[in-house]
Amino acid sequence: MCQNSSFQIEAISVNNLILICIFILCWNLENIYGVTKNYDKWTHNTQNFLFVIPGAILQVLIGIIFTKFILYENTISYGISPLSSWIQLIVIFIILDFTYYIYHFLMHKFGIMWRFHSIHHSDTVLNVATSLREHPIETIIRMSHYIIVACLLGPLFWIISLHQLIQVASKIIIHSNFRFPDRIDKQLSIFLITPNMHHVHHHYKKPYTDSNFGDLFSIWDRLFCTFRYLPKEKVQFGLDDISYTHKLTFLQLLKTYLTTNIKKQVL
Repeated sequence: MCQNSSFQIEAISVNNLILICIFILCWNLENIYGVTKNYDKWTHNTQNFLFVIPGAILQVLIGIIFTKFILYENTISYGISPLSSWIQLIVIFIILDFTYYIYHFLMHKFGIMWRFHSIHHSDTVLNVATSLREHPIETIIRMSHYIIVACLLGPLFWIISLHQLIQVASKIIIHSNFRFPDRIDKQLSIFLITPNMHHVHHHYKKPYTDSNFGDLFSIWDRLFCTFRYLPKEKVQFGLDDISYTHKLTFLQLLKTYLTTNIKKQVL
């Protein structure tokens, strides 16, 4: 049991260290290659960094319960855990990616869910810190969806740990303010979600906001006809149903879901 606990702590620590390094790398790359120029990056991201506080608390508390449940499933050989590692990897990455696509699609289509998710989309400059900008209620919804699917499948702990590392690393990269060269992007985006694709998802105007819902793989968007392309010169971040006449504070931003009409909220 002690060895298992030591392994879990080590795996989580290594994952966090890798993700911090990727975040710092992308932060500096977008300083050089970013598509948005002439804005105060640190001032703009103040609100985004504040979302780390409730997000970290929720993810630690929920994560502890999730880890204990997965480890218990492993001890009783529940689900796919007795299968080969390769089969588990394939099943986990495909199923969790597909269910994330459904989750993300629904967050855009149901009014009450969109009110939480729109906080993420309201950022007027998409950059690496936008990956932190998530309403606490959406954090609970997102993690609940992930935990339910993962626990039903029952993979080994290290499989889930690897998936979470790759998933979060991808989110950091695709929210970064830089884009891949078009020639490279066209090849990568056949199968993977790229920054170019996700920039289109954060375009302020529909139908582009309601497109490119994928997490790691772009195949679901192509399969269900939600894939959209837009040249970088035409991409404008934010939302078309929000007036930018003044700034809301962080606490006001957290309370926007209480309004009867989100279109009247200004960020």
